[in-house]
Amino acid sequence: MEKKFPKISFEPTTKLDIEVKTLEEAFNMLIEIDNHDPFAPHRIEFYCIIILSKGSYSHFVDFQFYNLKAGSALFISKNQVHHFTEKIKNAKGFCIVLNSQFVENNYFLSKKMKLNRLYNYNIESPIIHQKDIGKDTFLGIANRIHYEFHYPNNIAKSEMLAAMVHILLLKAERIKDEQFIGDIKMLWIETFNTFKNLLQKDYVNTRSAKTYASRLFISYKLLNDIVKKLTNSTVKVFIDSYIILEIKRCLVATSLSVNEISHKTGFEEPTNMIKFFKKNTGVTPKKFRR
Repeated sequence: MEKKFPKISFEPTTKLDIEVKTLEEAFNMLIEIDNHDPFAPHRIEFYCIIILSKGSYSHFVDFQFYNLKAGSALFISKNQVHHFTEKIKNAKGFCIVLNSQFVENNYFLSKKMKLNRLYNYNIESPIIHQKDIGKDTFLGIANRIHYEFHYPNNIAKSEMLAAMVHILLLKAERIKDEQFIGDIKMLWIETFNTFKNLLQKDYVNTRSAKTYASRLFISYKLLNDIVKKLTNSTVKVFIDSYIILEIKRCLVATSLSVNEISHKTGFEEPTNMIKFFKKNTGVTPKKFRR
């Protein structure tokens, strides 16, 4: 029987768009889950923030472990593949889960403040350490969010939580902006994000950089300049890297055959996918899966 790729949706215990737990509460919930293994790779359809207050913890996101220590915050994006490790039971901190519609309506589709760097894992690291924040910290606001979430009076609870999460996200966005070295036009970041969204939706049908440039109503040269400035790679290399990531996700979290994965990721012939994967990773798909 085919092992389907686990896609985990936002399933709150309340009617709120925001849910927050201590890491101890999160671990106790995780070990009771029976519809998927939270300690094995799965794709999430929401946004997540893990903030550490004490101890250390390593979290797996898209084939890399990120090491958190006191004061660190990890921002996991919708559609990323991640998994918890059991070491979470020895750490202290908070896990904040955000409904994707809440984040997208307020920060990506909104004409007001947008998160151009935060949750943009193609151009930014998803982790912020205490040393990056200086004398500031995420822990105070995380404590307040947790307190408000469990506060017994529900009047204006949704609005209060949204306001506090807003402060946390803007604080993180500001830190990301301060970390970036160089002068980048905000329009370029917005254009890159639109390109990335188009690629995510249609990479199976086309890998042509010129096609994506025409859909953005810009020249191929400008799109290439934008991608090179933000990712240090050409637009072709970026497209190839995105497809490689999708193939890896399928290999590690499904039992689909190599032939099935090749068709799922837009290759007409499995041999073409195998050559493409080996050229870019140095190993065959079967070896990577093992």
